[in-house]
Amino acid sequence: MATSNAANDSHCYSIRNSDQKNFCLALVKKQDTYCYSIREPDSKNLCLAQIKNQKSYCYSIKSSDIKNHCLAILK
Repeated sequence: MATSNAANDSHCYSIRNSDQKNFCLALVKKQDTYCYSIREPDSKNLCLAQIKNQKSYCYSIKSSDIKNHCLAILK
């Protein structure tokens, strides 16, 4: 019987865009190593901020919309 994580993983692996796939895997597996594989800097910092729960990564984001999103989702 498959676990819910395995089912979630399979959805991530179906994503063709490698940055989006790594972002998905990072969130599902709660592992920052996938964030470091993301090539787009703002997405990488958003990923790291979420996984590590550290607002400091949000301040490295250049896009103001993504930065504000990042700051809003972290407590």
